[in-house]
Amino acid sequence: MNILKLIKLPDLVTIINALLGFVALLMVTRGEIRSAAVLILVAALADGLDGVLARKIEHSIFGVNLDSFADLISFGIAPAMAGYMLISEISPYIASGLAAAYLVCGILRLARFNISAKRKEFIGLPITASGICIALLIITRADPLILACSYPVLSALMVSAVSYPKIQDRKILVSVGIIFIFIIVIYCVQRIHLANLILLMMITCYIISPLLRRMKYAIR
Repeated sequence: MNILKLIKLPDLVTIINALLGFVALLMVTRGEIRSAAVLILVAALADGLDGVLARKIEHSIFGVNLDSFADLISFGIAPAMAGYMLISEISPYIASGLAAAYLVCGILRLARFNISAKRKEFIGLPITASGICIALLIITRADPLILACSYPVLSALMVSAVSYPKIQDRKILVSVGIIFIFIIVIYCVQRIHLANLILLMMITCYIISPLLRRMKYAIR
């Protein structure tokens, strides 16, 4: 089977996602950790775009598995390495354990997703959301202790049975994409952290959305 015949337009965007994650890893090894975090956000944009294209143009098993491999690089390995470098200021042993646990949970989350039946909601926090959260904490210069506390929480949520909404509405996706681009441009040009804090608040709201829904039903 000719592998080139399997590659469709959404898969090309997925490959770009993987390459962005790889470059982010290279930046981490050079100590440019915040620049690597920005690339993780760009990879998230590519991940969202390939999902839109797959639903609009063409969807295949090949593309689903390719997407998981790309996500593992951009939102699993890259955030784990970036976090390790920063948390090592506290303890290299703690940093190693947290990064390893995050990566393992990310792998398990992706594997479970690939064998699960299609649902209206995600089971467990998507690895993309976890990677975005870590990237934003790094960009906003969160204290290494806060970063260290975030890893076990995100790791546990990824392998949990908590339901998270799938954001597939085109208007919402376009709006979020524009916000992402705006924040990335502002960071690169002016290094203003306010926009990053806004996006961090948005992703935090998504992470705690199951709790908010339960509270809403409890009040009813």
